[in-house]
Amino acid sequence: MEGIFSDRIPLPPPHMDEDERRRRGSGGEDLISGLPDDVLHDILVRLGCARAAARTSVLSRRWRPVWKHMPELLLVSPSPPPGPAPASFLDAVDGALAGCLAPALDRLAISLSADSDLRAPARRVAPWLRFAAERVAGKICLIVPPPLALSLPPRPRAPLEEAELELPACGGAKAIALKPQTTWRLRPPPSGLFAALTALKINGGRMEGGELSTLVCAQCPRLIDLNLSIHLVAVADVSIRSDSLHSLRFQANNTRRLEVVAPRLEVLTLTESIQAHVSAPKLAKLVWLGGAYDPRNHRFLDVSRRLKLLDIGLNSPAPSLMRQFDEVSVLRIETFILQGAAGYQRFLNETKIPPKCKVLGLSLFVNRHGLTPVILHLLRSCNGTRKFSLTLFDLKDSWTHPCPSSCPCCSEESHRIDNIDLESLDEIEINSYKVSHKDLEFLEMLSRCNAKFLKKLVINYKMSITPPETKEVCEKVRSMYRSEVEVEFYLFPDGPDGRRVRFD
Repeated sequence: MEGIFSDRIPLPPPHMDEDERRRRGSGGEDLISGLPDDVLHDILVRLGCARAAARTSVLSRRWRPVWKHMPELLLVSPSPPPGPAPASFLDAVDGALAGCLAPALDRLAISLSADSDLRAPARRVAPWLRFAAERVAGKICLIVPPPLALSLPPRPRAPLEEAELELPACGGAKAIALKPQTTWRLRPPPSGLFAALTALKINGGRMEGGELSTLVCAQCPRLIDLNLSIHLVAVADVSIRSDSLHSLRFQANNTRRLEVVAPRLEVLTLTESIQAHVSAPKLAKLVWLGGAYDPRNHRFLDVSRRLKLLDIGLNSPAPSLMRQFDEVSVLRIETFILQGAAGYQRFLNETKIPPKCKVLGLSLFVNRHGLTPVILHLLRSCNGTRKFSLTLFDLKDSWTHPCPSSCPCCSEESHRIDNIDLESLDEIEINSYKVSHKDLEFLEMLSRCNAKFLKKLVINYKMSITPPETKEVCEKVRSMYRSEVEVEFYLFPDGPDGRRVRFD
């Protein structure tokens, strides 16, 4: 067998042109170039960069037009110092869009680097969106600029441009993700529909409340997932009425009142303390990050009293919100307990009557209070809980300067276990950034509670500790529990990958 299956390299005939010599001169036929266009397109798409795909045109005349028919265009500006000068990237985007010959694109992504001083003006970006409206029948992603790299030191930046950016009606796009400059004013089209759009995410920019309501209610008839994090131009009401919407995340500064009427809505995330009237009979998951719940300003109409998830974020004390629901499959609470007796009493009042839940997840900032009474207080009200998960953030000096004896967390009543019934509990998970015998004191208390069906205890340490100390803690914890209880220890070593390693 000759060619690529032979050690012999056949000499090219004298009539062979330059491309053919290049293809065959190094060892047989170029089988890749002979593949159908759709296969070559798939190969170029896997490069993940339109610039890299365009460079393949130097291989031969066969490759020169291939990239222009790719079904996806990914244009990402490189981070300086390598790569072209900032302005040349804008030219490269313009050139790539002008050279694209594909009648329809599955995806168009344009992203400016966070490390660059490049600032594309809105008038330069507008033609990119018009191109997307005409060609894209799949996903559109436009990031101008992308999120800042938190690991980089602050650097001076030019003032952001105050300009308008029109959002043209993209009739074929199914998903749109936009991150414009925060000062840009986004203007929806005066007419036309986003007829195929099912997912819309806007992170940044400014809009009028009425235009935002019109965009969602009237111009996106098939919208399923809506994620908004924007500023309103002026204080205004926002109305979101949709028969198709399943998921909504809403954060819009300057919103006076939010109205949501969505008969199919299942997931709702609110991140601002605003007035909200929600009618969502199929609501199953509620994430509340909007500050204190006030039943006078926050009304849930036609909402079931049983949820799959209730997630209450930090600085969102919401005892009244928890009382709106009788049962929750998963209850997550992130809480910071203020110092002193008054701070601890406030915590007790806010978490006194949680709904019945199968899984209780608690992210806790201890702040000098005893951990054992805090956990016992929560479990005392969650008799039907099957899994308890604790993520512990140990604040500085919380153990070296504990609470005074006058704090309720130090009372004998707060340490009682005879009134705690944990017959349903079968799994406990502890995530901690620090390990010591005192940190795990509450585990010994739990081992003496009525938890006869407990099957599994998982402890994750999220900071590196010495093996001898780890082994000592492991042995102590295992000795607390019945032999039938499976006790697992995992370490998250310092390092970029963060993969947990089981320690036995």
